[in-house]
Amino acid sequence: MKNVALLDVTLRDGGYVNGHTWSRQQAATVVSACATAHIPFCEVGYYRPRRHDVDGADRPTSCCPDDHLRTLCAANPTVTVTVMAHARDVHPTDYRRLAALGVGMVRLPAQHAILTDLTPHVEAARAAGLRVAVNLIRVSELSARAVAAAARLAEQWQVDAFYLADSNGSLFPEQVDRLVRVAGVETAVPLGFHAHDGLSLAFINSLSAVDAGCRYLDASLGGMGKGGGNLALELIAGYLRARSQAPHAMTPLARTAAEVLKPWRDGVLARCESIAGGLLDLNVDTIRDRRDQNQRELFTLVDAISG
Repeated sequence: MKNVALLDVTLRDGGYVNGHTWSRQQAATVVSACATAHIPFCEVGYYRPRRHDVDGADRPTSCCPDDHLRTLCAANPTVTVTVMAHARDVHPTDYRRLAALGVGMVRLPAQHAILTDLTPHVEAARAAGLRVAVNLIRVSELSARAVAAAARLAEQWQVDAFYLADSNGSLFPEQVDRLVRVAGVETAVPLGFHAHDGLSLAFINSLSAVDAGCRYLDASLGGMGKGGGNLALELIAGYLRARSQAPHAMTPLARTAAEVLKPWRDGVLARCESIAGGLLDLNVDTIRDRRDQNQRELFTLVDAISG
């Protein structure tokens, strides 16, 4: 568990909730929180270079204009700034431009039927010096055989990560376990899992994915994301801190979530307190007694476990 790499998708997947209207300051705040909380990867939006002139000023996370990416990368050298790029939105020659701006990873999503169309994009992105992750989406609709075939492509491409995305939020833990293990037989490429919480199973499904061999997990502040939302970043970060002494911290994530999600999420800090109480194995009656005299929030006590 300690070696699991977390990737924040608040600005990209959370953009489906607010129409990708994050301001540049909100984006900077989220990436900075990831740096402070020792979250190694932060996906800052979709890369759509042909939309820069249209959306770059008002909706920067919907297209990731050059100046925006350059600023985020320069201000957060300890975070691998990541973008998602659909093959329909980019040309293979665009990846060198991304790398020159300081972006460290590009994630290429695709349904199984068009997966082979990614070949020139994978090759161009790797040649540009970018880390490359391929995200197989809607895996709940696929057979084990199809997942195995996709994993063999990932092995052939030698990408940096191969993700299984439960886009529909329909998988159960035993299905996650099976599909991840099927992929692991076919490739030595590090595996990742992108959970959606439609059935309130994002957390347990993500743990099942790790048990089956995944080394990357996606999550977002407050679980903000498309449909049923995502795995909550503050939950998985706190869990890894409490259970495996991973270097993550709940405090900057909880406070940033309360700040930037306020127009769309109520009670964020209370939810983080509840998560911390569970991780610390405290019942409601004893929570007040466990606070110190300065009335520190419970999630700061989680951070103190290995601090």
